[in-house]
Amino acid sequence: MLRLDGSRRRLDEISPPVKSPNLAKSHSTLISVKRVRLNHRRRPVTADHHLISDHTTLDIGKGKEKCYNQISSKVSMECVVQGIIETQHVEALEILLLGLCGVPKESLRVHELILKSVPNLGLEASEIRILCDLMQPEPAWTVRHVGGSMRGAGADQISVLVRTMVESKASKNVLRLFYLLGYKLDHELLRVGFAFHFHLRGAQITVTVSSYSKMLKLHGTESTDDNVPVSPGIQMVEVTAPASAENYSEVAAAVSSFCEYLAPLLHLSKPGVSTGVVPTAAAAAASLMSFSGSTNM
Repeated sequence: MLRLDGSRRRLDEISPPVKSPNLAKSHSTLISVKRVRLNHRRRPVTADHHLISDHTTLDIGKGKEKCYNQISSKVSMECVVQGIIETQHVEALEILLLGLCGVPKESLRVHELILKSVPNLGLEASEIRILCDLMQPEPAWTVRHVGGSMRGAGADQISVLVRTMVESKASKNVLRLFYLLGYKLDHELLRVGFAFHFHLRGAQITVTVSSYSKMLKLHGTESTDDNVPVSPGIQMVEVTAPASAENYSEVAAAVSSFCEYLAPLLHLSKPGVSTGVVPTAAAAAASLMSFSGSTNM
C-alpha cells in the first residue's frame, strides 16, 4: 500500500496536456527551448556491454511551464518471442520456469502510458510508451520506443524477431515533457505478473508472464475495479534478450533453445504471428502440478 500510495501522489502531480498553438506553425507559443545540453558518455563495446548511454538534460519552457527532465538513453537490439497461455495454467508454467531458470521470480506491476504523435511532428505517426515501475520504493520512470525489425533472408532463417529498441530512464515529470513536445495520451494499461532473469549460453534472457488491463480512470493505479482486462483468461508470455549486430545469431539461438523447454505448455513465436493455445497445455500443466505436489520445491 505504501508503494501504491507513493506512486499515486506522483501521478497526481502530472498536469493535463497544455493547450497551446500549433508548435510547428506558431512562433508565439509559450513553449520555448531554453537549453539543451548533451553530454555523450560512450563506453567501449564489448561482448557483455553493448549499450550506448546518452545523458541528456532538457530545460523546456518558461515560468510555470518550465519542465526539467533528466534522461539517460540506451540504444540496443533485442531478440524477442511471444506466446499466450491460459490463466489456469500459469502456476504450472511458474513451476517449470523456476526449475529451468534456477532463480526466484520477481513480481511485476507496471503502469504503461501509450502516447502518439500529432500530425505536425512528422510525416509518420510515432508511438512512445512511458513505463512506471510500481514495485520500486520510489516509482521508476522509463521511456521505451520499439524500432523496426531486421529483414531479409537472414531474418527469415531464425525463429525469433530481432529489432532495435531505445530505452531512456527519466524523471517523474517525463509525461509533461512529451505533452509539451506535442504528444497526446492515447490510452493507459496496467501490467501485472512476474518475471525471471537468468543467463544461458552467454545471453541475458528475461521471461515475463503478465496480464494487461485497460485503465478507464486517468492514472488510476490504486483502484483496479474500473479496469477492463484486455484478454480475459489469457496471459502474455514474452522472452527477450539484448543483442548486438555482432552476436544476434548466438543470442537468437540461445532464446530458441530455451523456448523448446516450454513447448508442452505454450508455443512462442515472433510478435504478430499468433499460434493460439497449445493443445497439450492442460496435460502438461497437470503433470507439473502433480510433480510439484509430491516434491519439496
